[in-house]
Amino acid sequence: MGKRKEDQLTDDSSSSSTSFYSKQHRHRHYHNGETSRSKDRTLTLLEIKDPIQDKESMEAKFSRKIEKLKKKRKKDKEDLRILKEHVRILTENIRLLKEGHEYLKSKIKEMRKEGCAEIDHYKASPSQRCRSKLSQSTRFRLVIENSVKTPIYKNETVETNDGGNAIRVILYDGGNTVAPDHPLASAKVDLVVIEGRFNEPNQDSWSKEEFMKSIIPPREGMRRLVKNGTFYLIGGIHDHPGAIITDNSQKKEVKLGVMIAVHTEERVLEGVSNPFKVQEGKTKNRGKHTKFRANDTAEDNRLSYPPVPSTVERNGEAFCLSLPLSFLH
Repeated sequence: MGKRKEDQLTDDSSSSSTSFYSKQHRHRHYHNGETSRSKDRTLTLLEIKDPIQDKESMEAKFSRKIEKLKKKRKKDKEDLRILKEHVRILTENIRLLKEGHEYLKSKIKEMRKEGCAEIDHYKASPSQRCRSKLSQSTRFRLVIENSVKTPIYKNETVETNDGGNAIRVILYDGGNTVAPDHPLASAKVDLVVIEGRFNEPNQDSWSKEEFMKSIIPPREGMRRLVKNGTFYLIGGIHDHPGAIITDNSQKKEVKLGVMIAVHTEERVLEGVSNPFKVQEGKTKNRGKHTKFRANDTAEDNRLSYPPVPSTVERNGEAFCLSLPLSFLH
């Protein structure tokens, strides 16, 4: 009985231990199976997660690259805008430089002209320098508008090339006729005879002293060379007839001058005519052949001679002259 119980206990213990070991083995097997399945799931999840992570990583990289490209493009646009602005400023500066260059060229040209004029001015004689200054400062000037006919004759009315005998004188203020209400528009003026070489070659101006030196004085015993040569302007203009030159020009050319006859505050430049000659009145018909009547004979047309004296006295003695008759014919 006892042995059976021991055997039974032994069997029970062995069975229980076997059961325990089997349970433990099953539990370990289950645990190992669960572990393997979890590992498989983990591997599967890892396998799924890796492509997602790769995709996300790639997308993040692309996003960063795109952002960088956008920033670079924005910077490039700004650089391009700045470059265009610089080009515009450079173009404007080039234009201004060209304009400045042209302006400097024109100024240099003007300075060269002024320099040449200044050199010529100092090379010129004192009278020419004075004339140059006067040409810049003279405002009023008398002008003889028509030309004097040449030749004219002593003690006869001066004639003009326009067929009249009136000398037209106009007073100019700058480039225009003086205003009719100006004090000089009714000024008293004189006609004078001046040297033919005065104002040769033609000049724009001269000094008062130069003009006065060129006036030809009358010969001894004569009052004036120009008779009826004083008159008044009317509204700055006058057509003066009847001027007479009382002496010949001795085969030289002379000119008529017109000048203000009273003192004026402002300089009035004198007027000068064209050159002409004044001849003796008796030379007017010289060179013309005497016209004979058709019915005259040779005896009628023969020139007459003054009578020849028949006797000549010498040292208180009288001598008889006997001349051949042919000498008188």
